[in-house]
Amino acid sequence: MKELKRFLPYLYHYRFKIIIGFVFVTISNISSTMIPRVVGTTIDTIKGGSFSMDQVISSLLMILGLTLASGLFMFLTRQTIIVVSRYIEYDLRRDFLYSIENQSMDFFNQHPTGSIMAHITNDISAAREFLGPAIMYGANTVTTFIFALYFMLNLNPTITFIALIPLPFIAYTTYKIGKKVHYAFKNVQDQFAKLTTQAQETFSGIRVVKSYVREDYESDRFSEYSKDYLFKNLKLARIQSLMMPVLMILVGSSQILILGYGGLQVINGNATLGDIAQFFIYINLLIWPIAAIGWVTNLVQRAAASAGRLSKILDREPTIKDGHLDNIGSDSKVREIKFENVSLKYSDDSPYILQNINLTIPENSSIGIIGKVGSGKTSLVNLIPRLYDPTTGTITINGIDIKEISIRTLRKLIGYVPQDSFLFSMTIAENIKFGKPDASIEEIIHFAKIANLHDDIMTFPEGYNTLLGERGITLSGGQKQRLAIARALIKNPEILILDDSLSAVDTQTESLILNELKKFMKDRISIIISHRVSTIKDLDNIIVLKDGKIVESGNHNQLLEFKGIYADLYHKQLLEEEIEML
Repeated sequence: MKELKRFLPYLYHYRFKIIIGFVFVTISNISSTMIPRVVGTTIDTIKGGSFSMDQVISSLLMILGLTLASGLFMFLTRQTIIVVSRYIEYDLRRDFLYSIENQSMDFFNQHPTGSIMAHITNDISAAREFLGPAIMYGANTVTTFIFALYFMLNLNPTITFIALIPLPFIAYTTYKIGKKVHYAFKNVQDQFAKLTTQAQETFSGIRVVKSYVREDYESDRFSEYSKDYLFKNLKLARIQSLMMPVLMILVGSSQILILGYGGLQVINGNATLGDIAQFFIYINLLIWPIAAIGWVTNLVQRAAASAGRLSKILDREPTIKDGHLDNIGSDSKVREIKFENVSLKYSDDSPYILQNINLTIPENSSIGIIGKVGSGKTSLVNLIPRLYDPTTGTITINGIDIKEISIRTLRKLIGYVPQDSFLFSMTIAENIKFGKPDASIEEIIHFAKIANLHDDIMTFPEGYNTLLGERGITLSGGQKQRLAIARALIKNPEILILDDSLSAVDTQTESLILNELKKFMKDRISIIISHRVSTIKDLDNIIVLKDGKIVESGNHNQLLEFKGIYADLYHKQLLEEEIEML
């Protein structure tokens, strides 16, 4: 199957261990297939009457030795091939995670978290079962069959051919059932992705679900997905359940043929009882390998379905290509950011979010961005760390197109606080130093104070060692934003971007944070998005966006003189503040 070619590089990497595993399984099966010869010879010797106890004991010891050898080398087979499958599983998970991490934002817009988790859990496990048990039992089946067939043909070719009459039916049955298993398992995996996506979204939005009293609705949705998953699994189980009974019937028919035709041969003097005993043992030796054909086929079909699903992600090229430059100058100082005729739309059939943006931000300066919801503020700053690339136009840093700068180098220059302040289920200190893992506790406290968060942290019993719940549920909205600001500042970035990062704090706290930030912002470029004029009025430059275009630009006083959108917004907010004070 062409889908399984996906695993060839991994198998090639561990080829020597796999070859050793094949050697071990071969030795194991040589030992096991020699046992019937010893048993048959011993039976004929006893029946003939010309035997001694020493001969019988010698035969028993030989059978014991061959059995021990078979078991030992089968154990060593497992220690090589099965262990290799675990290593490959690790490699697959690592490569899958690497591929996910390198995808552009459009990938995550198209693939829900639950769907990605389904790949990591079910699909990679199905691949591991193919790369370990399926290969091992496949090798075991082939070698057992070869050696058993060799000894059976040497013993009596006619009985051998009679015994193997059901073999073509076994092959045909395996093929037909296996094909149905492939499609059934693919449907199961697709449904599992839907199930995990729905569960993940419900748990992530549990506060919204509870506040809108939608628990029953979400439970019903989950039940529907679960029922579909159950029915598809039952369909798969029904198909798989046919395999073993059919194989056992066909193997049993071989035994009937041996007993019938072999018995006649013994009566006619063309075979001995020892010969017939050997054939029965050989057929019994072949029962598990032949039955394993069905199981291995199921694993192969599962792996093929999973390989196809994994390949869609592992082979997917990120839409944002990495640059080749590892620096922006000898001192890595950002002296200028320039937008030249930049336009952006997220897909070919969607409207432009930004249109003909021309903007220069000089070194050690600050710029504010304001505008109505949907005017393109976040889209504009998302272009700087290359979360998206402009549809047309260029963005340069120090005269270098940012597409030529490696993504790692570019993003190291940037401290970005997005609108949604995502926090990890770690301690407060670990969340703050996320961008600088080697930061000292003194640094953590220093930047927490700049973000006006230190006093809040000290109210917790564990202080900076307080463990946050999922997405920082332990903290309030304002505390989350301030922690995210501290996390960005501790990187000491050349470019600081705050995307409406003070929206959840009151104006008094905002004023305290901005006063502290002024000192930090002196030696770097700072870009602040806000819906409050009070947040950005003291910045060096302010731009007003409307429908993806810059419609006003200047400092606070200049914009007030224009008596345009900015001035209108400023006076409205002043009036709101006066009303609140009254």
